[in-house]
Amino acid sequence: MKAIYKRELGAYFHSMQAYIFLALFVCITGIFFSIVNISYGYNDFAGYVLSNSYYMMFIYAIVVPILTMRMFAEEKKQKTDQLLLTAPVSVWEIVLGKYFACMTVFMIGVVIISIFPVIIGIFGNIPIANTISGYIGMILFSACMMAIGTMISSLTEEPVISGIVSAVIGLLVMFFGSLVSILPDGAVPTLIFFGIVIIAVAVIFYLDTRKIQIAGIAVLAGAVITAGLYFLKKDWFVYGLTSSLNWLSLEKRYEEFLNGILNFSSVIYMLSVSAVCLFLTTRIIRRRRWR
Repeated sequence: MKAIYKRELGAYFHSMQAYIFLALFVCITGIFFSIVNISYGYNDFAGYVLSNSYYMMFIYAIVVPILTMRMFAEEKKQKTDQLLLTAPVSVWEIVLGKYFACMTVFMIGVVIISIFPVIIGIFGNIPIANTISGYIGMILFSACMMAIGTMISSLTEEPVISGIVSAVIGLLVMFFGSLVSILPDGAVPTLIFFGIVIIAVAVIFYLDTRKIQIAGIAVLAGAVITAGLYFLKKDWFVYGLTSSLNWLSLEKRYEEFLNGILNFSSVIYMLSVSAVCLFLTTRIIRRRRWR
């Protein structure tokens, strides 16, 4: 994995990709810092800059996809993926090496923008706990978005398509809470949602194993669990759809960090989302490796 990591990190800085990312990341953050913290005099960098919806839109729908869009798509486009896939390294080492290189470039940007709250602290008071919590949340949230971008990049051989899809998903994740608020309440919508989730899981099992029996078992198990929950906690299903989606929302959990709430369950959830996306990436790559 170390060799893959060094190769990918070097590739970022031997091209303009890392420099474009860092320039945009630092400049956009600096602009919001100047407007919000300097012009308006707010001392909470995490609460007023990192949580700003426009800032998040620029960073996660435009800037972050720049890092992830070429991760696997460029390899496939240039036909160099076969050299990588036949190398004496595991698929996990390939995926993690690329992912950690991507996260390293991002962390360089995080270190650079850390100067902004330091400036606030020099000339005034800054809520240190909120700032630290906000930075932890930003790193975890970005790790999720980059894991999602990594998975998307493994599905296509066009970096531009990978970037566009990552940008769209970034927007959906950021405005997920607003979309949930317009969904109808009731047992029927909740049951439909559970049905869609069960079918999606079954499809993933089938695509991974090519065994209809396993997909069928997944559907049966999901149906039994859903039916059991419905009869045991029927009242919960009235608001089950919105409560389930709000629980799944990365945006809601990120907001906790920005408000100074360091929730251990949110840390585990974000790490789990990243791990699941990277696991799915390895499955996608492994299928190509043995074709």
